[in-house]
Amino acid sequence: MDTAVELIEGRPESAHDLASLARATHVSARSLQKAYRRELDTSVVEYVRGARLQHARRELLSAQPDTATVAAVAYRWGFAHPGRFSIWYRQRFGESPSQTLRRPG
Repeated sequence: MDTAVELIEGRPESAHDLASLARATHVSARSLQKAYRRELDTSVVEYVRGARLQHARRELLSAQPDTATVAAVAYRWGFAHPGRFSIWYRQRFGESPSQTLRRPG
């Protein structure tokens, strides 16, 4: 599981999924999923999403609102659907991504 975490944290914008991470770590998808649930109390997909959201938040906090867009940041961190990104972002951080972007530095 440590290898999978390193892969996700090292390149969160990559197209990580359960199958590719299982292959990369030389364990079955079921074993990897069980390890995430047992050790981190989350699924692989939720962990990947969380890592991407964290990176997107950092970028939004440091971005210039007059040149950056929420959609561009979302796409850069692997979120193909800005609407879903905004929902997940609000659930995680308690504010919309556009509120974070407009926050004074």
